[in-house]
Amino acid sequence: MEKLLLDINGVTGVIGSYVCGPEGEVLASTLPAVFDSGMLSTVGRTFARTMEALRVARRRKINEMDIVYDGGRLVVKNVSTGCLVILCVPNMNVPLLNLTANVVARKVQEHLKGREGGGEKKAPPAEIAQPMPATPVEAVVAPAAPPAAMLGGVRESTAQAIVAAARDQKVALRVMGRAAIFLRCPSATRIATPVEGQEDLLEMAGRGGQGGKLDDILASLGFEADRRFNTLFGSERLRYIHPGSKLFLEMFLGNLVSYHRLELGSRLHLDETTVPLADLLLSLLQNVKATDEHMRPIAALLLDHDLGGPGQVEAIDTTRIAEMCLDDWGWYKTVTMNLEKCTSAASGFLEGDELETVTKRARRLAQIMEEAPKSLGWQVRARIGEGRRWYEEPE
Repeated sequence: MEKLLLDINGVTGVIGSYVCGPEGEVLASTLPAVFDSGMLSTVGRTFARTMEALRVARRRKINEMDIVYDGGRLVVKNVSTGCLVILCVPNMNVPLLNLTANVVARKVQEHLKGREGGGEKKAPPAEIAQPMPATPVEAVVAPAAPPAAMLGGVRESTAQAIVAAARDQKVALRVMGRAAIFLRCPSATRIATPVEGQEDLLEMAGRGGQGGKLDDILASLGFEADRRFNTLFGSERLRYIHPGSKLFLEMFLGNLVSYHRLELGSRLHLDETTVPLADLLLSLLQNVKATDEHMRPIAALLLDHDLGGPGQVEAIDTTRIAEMCLDDWGWYKTVTMNLEKCTSAASGFLEGDELETVTKRARRLAQIMEEAPKSLGWQVRARIGEGRRWYEEPE
């Protein structure tokens, strides 16, 4: 059945799918490895029983359920002796999905009837990719262990020390910017060459209302606050400097406000050390005036991390990027512009399979945004186009 499910995975916006029996037993799965079979079984059993309860209450068979979360969407097909569960992006084009999913559901149903007729035992396959959370997809919490790729020098080790000290005080801080690139991307050491004036810059994200605690935490690590700047802008941004290392720390609280606004505060729990990879990529792609040198960390991120969906800590969540761009034409314009610029610039410092990987992922991400349905506000703004400035000038 895995081969049948792969047809569904080919539809734009689908993250993965699985088939379960009437008691939730997982029979086949093409979900990413972050989802475990125990949770899939629990969710599948819940859907199967819910469909049966609806059938009894309404006195007719329920063929489909469509459940939308903040960070994802579940489309569930009744296959008589079980369920076909499809995880996809929240703004999924369901009619387009159904062109493939309904055919697959029918074939899965025939396959299951054949198993019953042949007297086969319904045992789970040897390998099942892993958990649909019972809570909204965006509420998935990253594992306690840090990502495998933790690289870099003094700036990066200092960033990790700050995150650890904040965690001890129950304060959520995460690394962003180039330091995060070096922490998450092994290729950064040879691709992401320093940009003049940013070698000693450390950027981090936190939540609003943490100013007092942050002062104490950073003072314990030898940082001194820029009192004047913090008094004026402390509700959104804070600045510190370390006299010994000359490291300059810029702290964004709640939102990154630059050419575009990127909300970060509610997403810090999704990763242990850095902001989530999708937000890290958006923070780099939002630079309207980016040069070829600014494309290098973007290329490193695309080279070292595949595209994926919610809950995949080591993949770039295309759902998050689509959400930012499909309601806001300005975001869409800047992101697609810089993805195109990245593919062009990458040929100057990558070659062979690496260049192909970056190009393929950048174009795939652009395609996802191009094919997804746009809001009415997006369409109205698109008609105006570049005739009016679509971004803010950062201070």
